[in-house]
Amino acid sequence: MSRPEKEHLVDLFQNASIRREAIERSVGEARPDPTKAAPMPKWRQLLLQFEQRAGKLPWRKIGKFAAVGVGCLLLVLGWQNRVLLNDHLTRMIAEATGATVQKIEVVGLTHTPPADVLQALRLKRGSSLVGFDASAARMRLEALPWVRLASVERQLPATVKVQVFEHEPLARMISGSAVVVLNPQGAKIIEDNGNQFGSLPLLQGVGAPDNAAALFALIKPHTNLLSQLREAIWVGQRRWDLRFVSGVTVMLPEGRDAEAIALLQRLEEARHVLTLNDGTVDLRLPDRIILRLPETVGLTPVTARSNTLVSGTVPTEDKPQTASTTVPSPAVPR
Repeated sequence: MSRPEKEHLVDLFQNASIRREAIERSVGEARPDPTKAAPMPKWRQLLLQFEQRAGKLPWRKIGKFAAVGVGCLLLVLGWQNRVLLNDHLTRMIAEATGATVQKIEVVGLTHTPPADVLQALRLKRGSSLVGFDASAARMRLEALPWVRLASVERQLPATVKVQVFEHEPLARMISGSAVVVLNPQGAKIIEDNGNQFGSLPLLQGVGAPDNAAALFALIKPHTNLLSQLREAIWVGQRRWDLRFVSGVTVMLPEGRDAEAIALLQRLEEARHVLTLNDGTVDLRLPDRIILRLPETVGLTPVTARSNTLVSGTVPTEDKPQTASTTVPSPAVPR
């Protein structure tokens, strides 16, 4: 290319550049110079610095520590709310499976209030049977005062069956300032604060509760004697005195309770000795029955027939106001 041609081309480019700049100034849209970089905003600079520093941190280790911390936090929260979570979970399962209490059958209650049984079971209509501990419920039932033994059976989906075996109230005894009801083993059942068990015999004497079971086992078949018995006194820790509703005291021999009670039953059937007011029937001698009768006693089946049965009259020195009648025990009708 010749020199004139080159100069012509340079003039063309210069003219084109001049025209382009003129056009851009006229429309106000001058293009930025690509050779000059625009200044970076402050927030962008700070963000860039943070990214550079954060990229140098051990993020893998930080992630592991964070996961462990979150897991521990969840465990602590779960433990603190374990009862609520467990109830919620069991309720959800019970509702999903239909295992909720709709019927509670209780058999054997005599003295125990039904409300106490439900409280010990910790169940009510609509309660969940999922996770219900029948063994723990049985132990709570047997902790009730009257309950001797209990069984709890869960029958899915909606029934709980309870069988209760209660203590048999045998007698009462004064303990301190209270009257307590005893079972056949001589153990306390409850305090008889309202005299609800006033018909039970009252035990007296040291060691009476320990020996009462054997005595009442002998008396129990004789319902007429048991229904009239009001007190049983353990005398000298070796024998019994029985007091009946009429005021009659029957003195049993030592070691021959069964024989004496059978004889008392025959006496009551033949002569109604328990109708004597404040009299005493002494059965301690093996071959004699001693009747101590008040002087005011009237005509009774006992006194009306005493002339035919009396072998002798023995005045008592300690009770001069009473008459003592000795009856041979073989003469008692059998």
